[in-house]
Amino acid sequence: MRKRIYIDMDGVLCDFYKAAQKELLENPSQPYSQSKWGFFIKLEPIEDAIWAFKELSKHFDVWILTRPSTKNIGCYTEKAQWVLDHLGEEALERLILSCDKTLLKGDYLIDDNYWNFDGEHIFFGKDFKDWKSVVNYLLTK
Repeated sequence: MRKRIYIDMDGVLCDFYKAAQKELLENPSQPYSQSKWGFFIKLEPIEDAIWAFKELSKHFDVWILTRPSTKNIGCYTEKAQWVLDHLGEEALERLILSCDKTLLKGDYLIDDNYWNFDGEHIFFGKDFKDWKSVVNYLLTK
């Protein structure tokens, strides 16, 4: 049985923070940039994220696990559209939106925020600075 990996979206697959900073500069009176309709659809992929998702999918049971924004309930649709646009229909069928990532069981969680996950947490952007280091690490497991 292949090991299961969950991959976060915001700050891991797509550049949430760059877009949020830009939106805040353009609209400083709106503290929740993610509440704007279309915000999530327009997010740029993190460097090498698309390649890494596809590469890891060859070797692992890979799922996308993202926390929805409660400030924009439209983000459920927007995140699904982002996955469809950047990773395809097969990946869309592997999208999970959950406010509590600790509910899921798996071998690895690749996330830029800490969760008390029952498996190995791969801290993207902290312990692992880029996707190449994550893929190299996981392919040696």
